[in-house]
Amino acid sequence: MSQPRQTTFDVQGMTCGSCVRHVRDAVTALDGVVDVDVLLRAGTVVVHHDAGRAPSDRVAAALDDAGYPARPRRVDGV
Repeated sequence: MSQPRQTTFDVQGMTCGSCVRHVRDAVTALDGVVDVDVLLRAGTVVVHHDAGRAPSDRVAAALDDAGYPARPRRVDGV
């Protein structure tokens, strides 16, 4: 297992509970994602992930593919 990370993403287009579910489903489907916190009002998603199996760019791509443009804001070692 690579070093665990916590990455905060700014995510566009989340407006409701259904969006939260879609975002969570898109990210948790990735191998290496441990936990996902979707903060609807803040427009952010905090992802706890294995940096080797689920790098930040792959998480952002999964969010983009789900229809929610995203970019990493901050990466912290866990």
